[in-house]
Amino acid sequence: MVELKHLSYNFGSHWALKDINLSVDKGDFLFLTGPSGAGKTTLLRLLYGALPVTRGRASVAGFDLHRLKRRHVPQLRRRVGVVFQDFKILARRTVFDNVAMALEVRGMPRSPLERRVRAIIRAMGLETKSYTPCERLSGGEQQRVAIARSMVSNPELILADEPTGNLDIGLTMHLMEIFKQFHTYGTSVIMATHSREVLEAVPEARVLHLENGRIHDTDAPEHAEESGDF
Repeated sequence: MVELKHLSYNFGSHWALKDINLSVDKGDFLFLTGPSGAGKTTLLRLLYGALPVTRGRASVAGFDLHRLKRRHVPQLRRRVGVVFQDFKILARRTVFDNVAMALEVRGMPRSPLERRVRAIIRAMGLETKSYTPCERLSGGEQQRVAIARSMVSNPELILADEPTGNLDIGLTMHLMEIFKQFHTYGTSVIMATHSREVLEAVPEARVLHLENGRIHDTDAPEHAEESGDF
């Protein structure tokens, strides 16, 4: 599903990632931990084609990112669902419209589209807000819309950057159950998090620790207690 070999990335003189080697198989659940500025978001942005791969090699969902042309990025994102830190939803559009867009771009017929959108909105606890403009929602509700949009197309891989950062513990655990359900059906998940509760929600997951642009396998949450990064 994901294969990285000697992947590095720099912003000018600052090396955000240094010689990353990583393999993620289909159906894996992987957490990325580490302090702010460690390179977690940069790594995720490379994986969904928001940044170009210029040093090293990267393959995601069958796409060679080193050779990926900009016009083919939408094809990659049809197979990779992304939950952004800043939501990237259309504030004046309704919850339903925002979630439905992920299926409309695929040309899905209206009837199955509506069934699937309603189902994921209901799972997110937003059924009563289906036709509310997103600008009227709280930050936590907007985050749930972003998660629903990333999952509605049943992607092969979900990339999530602090997806529960604006949510209380009860809703965090509910959403982690949804992530786990998708994982059970074979979806690969790579999630960046600072939350000890999120890590403990998926004890079987693999945990990688990023620091100073380098990646290390670790055992969470014990490592979190030692590092002070959570």
